[in-house]
Amino acid sequence: MPERFRRRSGFALAASALALSGLAQAAPTAQPPPHPLERELHFVVTVEAQQTWAKDDPGHPGHQWSKAVAHQRWELRTRLRSDGKLEVRNLLDPDTDARMEAKTIFLARQAKARLERSGQPFKPPRTEAEKSALMQAMQEQIFNCKGEPACTHDLNIQYSALMAAIEFPEALEPDTVPGQYLYFLPFRNCPEESRVTLDLAIDGERFNKDVDRLVPFSERRSADTSNASDGLPLCEHFTAVIDSRDPQHRVRQETIFVPRPVGVTEYTERDHTSHAEEPQPLVGAALDWVNEVLRQAPESGSASATLPLPKSLNGNSTWLGLWQGTAKVTLTWSFGEVAATTAPIR
Repeated sequence: MPERFRRRSGFALAASALALSGLAQAAPTAQPPPHPLERELHFVVTVEAQQTWAKDDPGHPGHQWSKAVAHQRWELRTRLRSDGKLEVRNLLDPDTDARMEAKTIFLARQAKARLERSGQPFKPPRTEAEKSALMQAMQEQIFNCKGEPACTHDLNIQYSALMAAIEFPEALEPDTVPGQYLYFLPFRNCPEESRVTLDLAIDGERFNKDVDRLVPFSERRSADTSNASDGLPLCEHFTAVIDSRDPQHRVRQETIFVPRPVGVTEYTERDHTSHAEEPQPLVGAALDWVNEVLRQAPESGSASATLPLPKSLNGNSTWLGLWQGTAKVTLTWSFGEVAATTAPIR
């Protein structure tokens, strides 16, 4: 990486943080190209898990224990778009410095192009005072979003692109070598579909301080959530890169996101059952494994694994003790070409 991209002022660090947290939305404000390329990301994950918990506390006589069984299924479908231009740098390069350089250059060029399309001259601030004023304006506008996710996200991207262009004007210089990477990014009105189902059953005995003895308990969790949203379109969570020179046609994905479902939790102890509607935990080990498999994978395929479960399936490890178990996980996926979207989905 050129030394100029290694030097980071406080202003540049802020730009880089924003770029890394929301790069994928840099392109949507631009008018889509006449003939965009689109691919549909589709994956299905099934999880069959069993787990035991044991605790022997000298302060509370008796063996505390539980057995748990969980079933989960995640299915997700969305699209990403490429302008068809082969870029010189890998936006998801495994080398951190190279990835930072690629993202900085891409954001800077997006900012310049956006301003030129709107007919505005590109006159970046030069002095520290002008840069501080820009940061202040950004913070005020984000505050005025009042926590609305899409508003905050769009402003973060807008300013990260602008700051990248300001900090590294040399990044705006055209490339002199042929490109090889296709960037697939979110776009407005991208199609989306998801469904996450799960059920969890836990039975055992634990110490109850109110009666000063071991008592039986049970916990039941269930959910069936379609098209869950965290305030952003589903495709906003994804970025993909294809190397046109890769003979294996592998796809590099940045992060695999699964919406967290909302369902019912029932906990029973001493003949009393509580009910709560709340977000339900996905099996973290399974999500980590899916991310690792799809970080660089063929355009389609399948995989399976048996994973250890050292953390509680219900997401609550405050009871301490020893959790042991396994999750059998299966994954099928595809990232295939589809006809470009011509009308808003919603």
